[in-house]
Order: sequence, then C-alpha cells, then structure tokens
Amino acid sequence: MKQKDEIILSSAEAAELLQVHVSSIKRWSQEGRLLGKRTPGGHRRFTLEALLDFARQEQLRIPLLGFAPFEAVIWEGLQQLRARQIPQALLELVYQWLREGKSGRFIRLIILLHKKGIPIATLGDCLLGPLMTRIGRAWESCEMSIGEEHRMTHTLIDALYALRQIEEELQGRVAVVACPEGAYHELGALLVRLILEEHGWQVLYLGADVPIEEIAWQQQQWRAELVALSFVLPLTQADVLRTLRILTQLYENQHPYTLVLGGRGVSEASILEGPFKQIKVFKKLNDFETWLRHYPS
Repeated sequence: MKQKDEIILSSAEAAELLQVHVSSIKRWSQEGRLLGKRTPGGHRRFTLEALLDFARQEQLRIPLLGFAPFEAVIWEGLQQLRARQIPQALLELVYQWLREGKSGRFIRLIILLHKKGIPIATLGDCLLGPLMTRIGRAWESCEMSIGEEHRMTHTLIDALYALRQIEEELQGRVAVVACPEGAYHELGALLVRLILEEHGWQVLYLGADVPIEEIAWQQQQWRAELVALSFVLPLTQADVLRTLRILTQLYENQHPYTLVLGGRGVSEASILEGPFKQIKVFKKLNDFETWLRHYPS
C-alpha cells in the first residue's frame, strides 16, 4: 500500500521483510527502536525506508539489502507478482541488469522471489515470459546484437536451472562456477560446469562478469563446498589477488569451501594462504578432472 511517495508496510509485512516474528516488531516498536505510526484503528504501520534503516542499524542480514538501491522496486514487484500482475518497473530493472551483464544479481533475485512464495508458473507468466518478449523486441528493432540476445537468453536459462535445483532441494554436493567481474568469455567456465555435473555435482552457474560479493553470497546461500572461478584475459594477476582478498574478507568459517582458480589470467603465484579449505590452480581441464575424481567424499 502506498502513501504519497512512501511505501507503507503492516506489522506482518514488516516481520516478513525483517525475517522475524510479528511479536519482535511489536516489541521493537514499544521500545522506540523501530519507528512507525498507528492508523486510526490502532494498527502499526512502517515505511519501507524506516525498516531498511533499522535492518542496517541492527545488522540484520535480510536479502533485500543486497539489492540496494532498488529495494523499493523489488518489494513492490514482489507484491504485484503475488497478485499475478506484471511488475513493469521490476521488469525494466531486470532487463537493464541483463543488458549490463549482471547475471548473478538477476539469478539471485529470481531465487529470492521464488523463496518468497512466487510459484514458477507465475514467474514465467508475469516476469520471465514478458522479459523474454522484451529481449526479442529489442533484437528485432536492432537495439541489441544477436550475441547480446543469446547472452541474455542464456542467463534466463541459468535462472531456470537455479529454480530447478531449488525444487530438488540441492541434494548432493554443490559447486558455484563463475567468471569474476571483468571476465566476459565463459567457455572455460562452461566446460568446468559440465565436468562437475558429469561427476555428479549440483552446479550453480552464475555466468560471466559476476561481482565477487555475489559469488560469496551464492556460496553462503547454498552452502557450496567448491567455488570454481575462470580468469580469462584481460584479467591479470592483480585481479586474481583482489578476488582472493575480497573472498577472504567475506569468508564464513561455518560455510567452508575449496576455491578452484583457472584460466590464462592465473599463475601458480595465486596460491596464497587463506581461510579456504584449500586453493587449487589448474591450467588444464584434464588436470582439474583428475583432481576432482579424487576429491574427498
């Protein structure tokens, strides 16, 4: 429900957003920690902005904060999808993400929407289907090349694979495979994905040019025990070291994993000490497969 330009939430909606029980919303409100207003009927109401500020202040790890500064578009889009309406603002936002190559962010959003109770059929009818139509029209009008159209379509397919894995409850070993930001050629990463799947792994494939923070989030979200990154030119050893530094900062000991690095942008000097279970560098896919074959069960 909107009031002027503000998005207003009920106590139940606030509890859903902050991932707490409604009683916690009531207590925080009574203590003056969470600011809100009351309707003439005595019901509490909170602005989305106030709830997000509270989550940041209290360091609550809610998914919506990972999509800043688009929290309002996503929250309103979620409500429209629940009403089986096409969320036009959200549709334009995710289209722009795909144009910009933000595949990890897009897939993460699709997973979030499904976890929030949006059925796959509704996602198809009201978001993914219209998005595919939007992409097709852009190609027909020469707004994008055929290569861009293929890349964006591939990301949609990967989102469907991610949803399929949710439905299967990700049973078995999970690996995250991606090309870090700045790496746009994903042939090597795709081959690593196929090798892992051939050996029975569940693979969350994030595609090309994925921010390092997104890679870390996916690993934590799905408790992946292996993260494989493909560093292709023009990425350099400096990019590898930056990636290792950020992944080290974001590493959670309760969710350990092995880090696998490959591609022409990596050298053996990339193997540094860190919190990971181990760091492995491979120049050849055969060497990677041999190592994988003997990976501890």
